[in-house]
Amino acid sequence: MRHQHRRQRRFNHSSGVDTGLGTTVSTLKTKLDPRTQQAMIDAINDEYHARAFYNAIIEKFGPISPFINIVQSENRHVQLWNRLFNQYGLPIPTDSYAGNIEAPDTLKIACQMGVEGEIANVEMYDNFLTFVQERDLRAAFAQLREVSQNRHKVAFERCLSRLSD
Repeated sequence: MRHQHRRQRRFNHSSGVDTGLGTTVSTLKTKLDPRTQQAMIDAINDEYHARAFYNAIIEKFGPISPFINIVQSENRHVQLWNRLFNQYGLPIPTDSYAGNIEAPDTLKIACQMGVEGEIANVEMYDNFLTFVQERDLRAAFAQLREVSQNRHKVAFERCLSRLSD
């Protein structure tokens, strides 16, 4: 599943965060509780993992649908989390998945893994929405949940159906 990964806890609030744009944003003590901070970390790591997985599939099988479209969506999701981490003065976790994920043997397996990953995402976001209080974070989790449930999962189900015929 997409969100099975090592949990990373990197909260050094006394240093700066490199934005990758040649600037450093000074970090401040955040008002977010540790559980909400961990939810943000889990969410961005899930996006990193998904992006690496889809890129591995594209590298192995070529620029095929739905992977080529959904990897672009994952890039936008990472950008969303980068903005939110910066907004809350939290260091952005490093992407340890890029180039480190192998594609499955077949496209059919890849599509099945995509369906399973999106189902797991919906469950993850449902869990986060039970305790996250901040309006902007709740909106991000709700938006990403909707995309997983109603767009990505549906696209992977179509892919699986097409390959099962």
